[in-house]
Amino acid sequence: MFYSAWDKQLRSSIFIIFLLVISAQSDVPRPRGVSLSKASLYLPTKDFTCFDGTSTIPFSYVNDDYCDCFDGSDEPGTSACLNGVFHCTNAGHRPQNIPSSRVNDGVCDCCDGTDEYANQETCPDICEELGKEARVKAQQLAELHKAGNSIRLELIEKGNKKRNDMAEQLSQLEKDKYEAQKMKEEKESLKNDLEAKENEALQVYRDAEEKERQQKAQLEKQQQEKEANEQFIRFDSNNDGVLSADEIKVVNVFDKNKDGEVDSEELKYFIGEKDSIEKEEFIDTTYPLLKPLLMLEQGMFRPAENEEETEESEHEDEEEPKIADMEDLADDEGHDDIPEDDEHHEEQTDDTKKYDDDTQKLIDEATEARRQLAEAERAVREIESNIRTFQQNLEKDYGLQQEFATLDGECIEYEDKEYVYKLCLFQKVTQKSKNGGMEIGLGDWGEWVGEDGNKYSVMKYTNGIACWNGPNRLTIVNVSCGLETKITSVTEPFRCEYKMNLITPAACDDSNYTQQQSSHDEL
Repeated sequence: MFYSAWDKQLRSSIFIIFLLVISAQSDVPRPRGVSLSKASLYLPTKDFTCFDGTSTIPFSYVNDDYCDCFDGSDEPGTSACLNGVFHCTNAGHRPQNIPSSRVNDGVCDCCDGTDEYANQETCPDICEELGKEARVKAQQLAELHKAGNSIRLELIEKGNKKRNDMAEQLSQLEKDKYEAQKMKEEKESLKNDLEAKENEALQVYRDAEEKERQQKAQLEKQQQEKEANEQFIRFDSNNDGVLSADEIKVVNVFDKNKDGEVDSEELKYFIGEKDSIEKEEFIDTTYPLLKPLLMLEQGMFRPAENEEETEESEHEDEEEPKIADMEDLADDEGHDDIPEDDEHHEEQTDDTKKYDDDTQKLIDEATEARRQLAEAERAVREIESNIRTFQQNLEKDYGLQQEFATLDGECIEYEDKEYVYKLCLFQKVTQKSKNGGMEIGLGDWGEWVGEDGNKYSVMKYTNGIACWNGPNRLTIVNVSCGLETKITSVTEPFRCEYKMNLITPAACDDSNYTQQQSSHDEL
């Protein structure tokens, strides 16, 4: 039934075209260069009124090779008016309008030669021959659209089903998101409760460790003061309680560069601009500077080169950081959470156990709660990402009847001598050299930009990789009817701007094609 209806419409269109051709050939009185549809505006029995209404002139002024009307309507058959329009009847082929400035310019613009009437022998009438070829091509295109349209109808059915499926999946994802958010909130509440108990239990250990650190620091301070006092007594040769520059100069340990003497720079390093230093200041400021040199002298301090040799072995012997150390680091950074991947709890033995059983249980429960919350948050993010994808796809323009929907994401390649081009419909366009290298983005899906009443004849892909010292690349894809979806050509007409020709059954709208052909013929 569908094909018979189409045949009827095609026959009707051919009949209309035939009538138009016959009408165009009929001998209707009208000035040279005037179309049949405008013949009534050029009546020899009346004065002629310019189309813009600015003036009325005697009809004898029409086509007198002098421009009387601002809009050029009085000189359709001469080149007197730069903005005039000459109509080619072109009997046997399609009529045509050209600028009247081309009349008698020595170039055959009309296939019937009427635009070169001053020397018509140079432009013979070839409309019948051209019309025959055009009708053959039109018939072939009509048959192509007819065959492709049956595939297009299947694409429309699949496209609408795909859209409905996406809408259903989006609705389900919205429900899943609600449940996932609810689960996340429950996990977060449980984590917060367990962390509060965990921190309370760990605070006892933190307080004890802090007290131990303070005691250790106090002992180290006392030990250093004791050592510093002993060294001061050792260096103070006259026992006057003051260490003078002369007393320092005779002590080899103050000789930093080991050149055999303590010079002024070394004195300044240890006691500043002073001539002497008292015991208390020596203990506080000088001894911390002197201690590394004393250790080196006593063989307790390894030079840097020896440290580098043993650094790797020392790292290998280092133990995993203890939980207490991790907690200290977390406290310093303002965090109380125990790292989720803290597996050393399981490795602890009874001899090295850090926490009591109840505290360890709280730590394990809080760690598990953190892990579960992280999983719940990840699930929410994944659902939200899927929702955005479905929303974007549902917002895409897949044609008036969703005929292009099933092509979304389909990638088609085209090769020339140098490059491999890839068009992923409704997504992106890329280019890759056959000699290797990375893919270069030639544009991401933008919009339909077709004109002349067929919006879906041209695709635009924008914001590709920027050219060297140039704009971002973009690609224009001209879409036309074909029995399969493929790229037929790729060019770069302008720098950083690419043009592709794509054929696909989705563009085989035979009703639209017949309507376009009729509108062209009626010109």
